[in-house]
Amino acid sequence: MPPVWQYLPLATGRRRVAFYGQVVLALGRVGAGRGSLLGSCFPISSRHLATAMHVVGPSDRNLVALAPMVSGPNDYQDTTQTTSDFFNVKIVAANPLRDVCILEAVGGSAALINYTLTDTDTVSAGSEVQVYGYPHMDFGRRIVTLQNAHIGAKVLIPNNGVKSKHVVINAHMRPGQSGGPVFDVATNSVCAMVTGSYAPDTVGGMTISGVDPTTLHQTSHAISAEYIREMMQ
Repeated sequence: MPPVWQYLPLATGRRRVAFYGQVVLALGRVGAGRGSLLGSCFPISSRHLATAMHVVGPSDRNLVALAPMVSGPNDYQDTTQTTSDFFNVKIVAANPLRDVCILEAVGGSAALINYTLTDTDTVSAGSEVQVYGYPHMDFGRRIVTLQNAHIGAKVLIPNNGVKSKHVVINAHMRPGQSGGPVFDVATNSVCAMVTGSYAPDTVGGMTISGVDPTTLHQTSHAISAEYIREMMQ
């Protein structure tokens, strides 16, 4: 059975807010004695985790969730550590139009959570948020990282005629952060989930070291957590 993670208080210069680094897990796929890192996920019930659909794709074959290497805000994470506690997960619900996927822990519990899922209606431009994820995962570094940021805008983004609520976060996100939670600092609740950086539809694009240069701007998108909550209901 996987371990149980709970939040710890994080001291700031103005007040005490929760630190959730030890509940944000990495997703990977194992096979033939090797594994590949995919993205971030976070618990939404005692058995379930949420992530972005594009992180896992349509298959949960050999899909695992890996425990973070941190138990509190003062811990050092060892960049040389290549092993981790993990447990198998399976896809139980998916919404490709909104890029949301719900996973279930196989044969055990995922976590004990001390936060709720709200939505982007509860925040506004200028609201302070905390974003957790694994920004250097595409280089093999499994270091859960906290970013303090602010909401820059609230937008509706269409996909096949379906509009979804998103927020623009004033911070650059990398691929490994997709599927990570966005916490509203005012309420210590998850208001959104990271989906990625905006990239315009262009013809003949290019990548440099696996990065699309059009995404190198100081903003990122996150979808409202209300769609995760609706899928759980």
